[in-house]
Amino acid sequence: MTKTLAIKTLAIQITLLAALLSVPPLRALIEQSMVWHMLVQMPLLVLAGFSTAVAWPQALGDRLARYNFFGLTGFMLAQCITAYWMIPAMIDRAVVLPNADVSKLVGLWLTGVVLRQSFLKAPLAVQLFFVGYSLPMLAWLGFYMFSTDLRLCNAYSLESQLRAGWGLVLLAAALGLGWAYSVRAQLLPSSSDILRQP
Repeated sequence: MTKTLAIKTLAIQITLLAALLSVPPLRALIEQSMVWHMLVQMPLLVLAGFSTAVAWPQALGDRLARYNFFGLTGFMLAQCITAYWMIPAMIDRAVVLPNADVSKLVGLWLTGVVLRQSFLKAPLAVQLFFVGYSLPMLAWLGFYMFSTDLRLCNAYSLESQLRAGWGLVLLAAALGLGWAYSVRAQLLPSSSDILRQP
């Protein structure tokens, strides 16, 4: 199996897995647990879109590139979509209403697509601004969820909310470390480049 085919297969598998969590019998997982909804399905949807953009860059990237100068349009769109689906009332709607759940599937998948294209086009300063704004917001939401005594989502128990809050803080930290590692890999010369230097 070639590398390209492996990436395409992986992208399809991630997309199917994320979508199947909205279909019975797996739907029971996101109906009963905020952790499964916010920390498994939602990140999987973004990852599915991201990996699809990696697998089919010409089909997706070229059509979006003209509207995405320096990655700014894509970052702003991704920020708006993710902020919308972090609102507790919208999470409740996705649990109860099938059309809202479909909107969530499409919107978060699209978020992954535009993030891939934006990180390719954005200079480091723009990436830093986006990451420095988005991840603290995600961590703050998680902190608020596990520190408040109020149930923010009617669909989930306070205990489930508490676990999801801790998970969001850890997710924000992991994403930040992942981004920092990728930047470090880009900035530091590889061993082969060092050997080529006179």
